[in-house]
Amino acid sequence: MSVIPPGAAFVDIGILPPVPKLDNTFGAVLLGTCFGLILYGLTSHQTYRYFRLYPNDVPIIKALVIVLMSLETFHTALCIHMCYYYLTTNYFNPLALLSGVWSLRLLPVVTGTVIFVCHGFYARRVYLIGGLYRPLVVVIAGFMLGELAFVIAATTESFVQATFAAWERYTWLISAGFGCAVGADLVLTTSLILVLHRSRTGFKSTDSMIDILIIYTINTGLLTGIFSLLSLIFAVVEPSNLIYVALNMVSTRSYANSVLAVLNSRRSLVERRFAQLDAGTFGMSALDSDTKRPGGSDAFQLPQLPPKMIDIKVDTENVQHRDTASENQDTSSLDDALGHKETV
Repeated sequence: MSVIPPGAAFVDIGILPPVPKLDNTFGAVLLGTCFGLILYGLTSHQTYRYFRLYPNDVPIIKALVIVLMSLETFHTALCIHMCYYYLTTNYFNPLALLSGVWSLRLLPVVTGTVIFVCHGFYARRVYLIGGLYRPLVVVIAGFMLGELAFVIAATTESFVQATFAAWERYTWLISAGFGCAVGADLVLTTSLILVLHRSRTGFKSTDSMIDILIIYTINTGLLTGIFSLLSLIFAVVEPSNLIYVALNMVSTRSYANSVLAVLNSRRSLVERRFAQLDAGTFGMSALDSDTKRPGGSDAFQLPQLPPKMIDIKVDTENVQHRDTASENQDTSSLDDALGHKETV
């Protein structure tokens, strides 16, 4: 039970301005922050896993992970401060809901920087592949610089405009920035899919792994592209609410997690490929297991064994050798796309 202090002034609630509905404004921001915190936990786990699995990775990749984790932490702190400021500090203060706090104004440039860093990682993958794909890096760089320029302009304008009503005229800057992000996602995803498709060798062991990588690339690019596209649409169609801000929060986490997932999947993909090579396309592992059983080696040295069976065994070993050599040669470009050559 609350105690009213002596001398407290009573205010007629009827003369106070009505509190606006917050469902599609700060309610959406609160939901975006909650989902973002869940994904931030996944980001933290993947960062920890990366440094456990790849302690000897090249410095540039380690720096990339540290920068991503730092930006994600700062982005999360901005989201938490924004929710606390509007929903706790200024509870029942409708006038505070008319203008943006500094954490909300900084959100576009931090979001754009995270997306810029993630696109830079994928653009470097395309550049290392070389050949006809390097001109595409120029197109990707154009989208990246455009996206960064628009979010910087949006952040600058948000500090100039005092209220949300005045800011509504400049939400197109957010839309343009995410439009550039969608364009970069489209070019990057298409390029990597073409690289993987052209890396097919006709051998089952290699092609099955390539199919997995193609599906993973499509799903990753589709996830980040959908959130960027939704942010673009809501910033254009509904500039008076903050749904696009909530989508930005989730979009930022999806970009960072996709990069970390790619980095952490390298070892499992390499182990999968070598496991398939050890198994052999023609089932040579079955012959090896027979020779290890008691009496197995004697069975292959019986004098009554027909010479034709010996010839078949020798021919099979030669085919297996050619199969393995061909796979190692034809998947060199695949290594560039995955980044295996960057691991020391």
